[in-house]
Amino acid sequence: MSLGTEFLQACKEGFASKDSSAIVGFSTDDFLMITPVTTRPRQGFLDLVSEGHNPAIIENVEVIYENDDVSVLGYHTASDTTGYKGKVLWCGRKIDGKFYDFRLARLG
Repeated sequence: MSLGTEFLQACKEGFASKDSSAIVGFSTDDFLMITPVTTRPRQGFLDLVSEGHNPAIIENVEVIYENDDVSVLGYHTASDTTGYKGKVLWCGRKIDGKFYDFRLARLG
């Protein structure tokens, strides 16, 4: 299974249960979650998941590219409590099997 797929599954489950503990193992201490709206450091993202704010419903994950050294690229469908429904393109950069940043771009 792809590291990106596993990370997104942990995020999906974390938002649903308001428990971010599973996400910790996928991220470095200096991790950044970068979206078109904001950039959150690791603890800020973990807090967002634990608080259950606007939980994303992540489905249909497809990994386009992954290598062992640097990156994972893919997309998934998403919806949330604001009524948003669309596709999200994502790219995660990793070191030693953990993400140090994860970037999201909504496609519509």
